[in-house]
Amino acid sequence: MCHQSVGLIARHIEAAGIPTIGFSSAYSITAAANPPRSVLVDLPLGHTVGAPGDPDGQRTLLAQGLALGHAMTEPGTIESLDYRWIDDDWKANPLSWSRKAQTSGSSGADAGDTRTGRSKEPVYQLPEDAAMAAERSIDEHCLTCLGLPE
Repeated sequence: MCHQSVGLIARHIEAAGIPTIGFSSAYSITAAANPPRSVLVDLPLGHTVGAPGDPDGQRTLLAQGLALGHAMTEPGTIESLDYRWIDDDWKANPLSWSRKAQTSGSSGADAGDTRTGRSKEPVYQLPEDAAMAAERSIDEHCLTCLGLPE
C-alpha cells in the first residue's frame, strides 16, 4: 500500500482515538505524510517487514517495530530499525527492483521511474473529485480524499 496513503489514514484513525504504528521503507514520503508514529526499515519497496520465505525474521522485525512504536511519545516520530537487505544492489534504482530476484536480493532490469512527479498541489483522479474537494473547507479535504462520510 502507498506510504503516503497509509500515513494519511493513520492520522485519521488516531484522530478517532485509536493508536497506530506504521512501517515504512520510504523516509521522505513518510515524513511528508507526517503519520503519528512510524518505524523505518531499509528494505526494498514491497518488503517492509522482511524477506519472503523468512517468517521468523518477519515476526522478529514486527515485534521489534511494534515495541519501538509503542515507546514513541512525540507525534510525527519516525524511528529506524537496523535491518538491511542481503545486498544494496536494489538501492541503485529502487523502482526497478525485480521481484523475480527477490530471494537473492539482487536488482532486476532497469525499468526506470514510471511515477508521476510529486506536487504540492492536490491531484485528483476525476474532475468530479476536484469539484467535490472545492466545495469543502480545507479542514475537510482529507475526508473527501479518503471517501469518508461527513
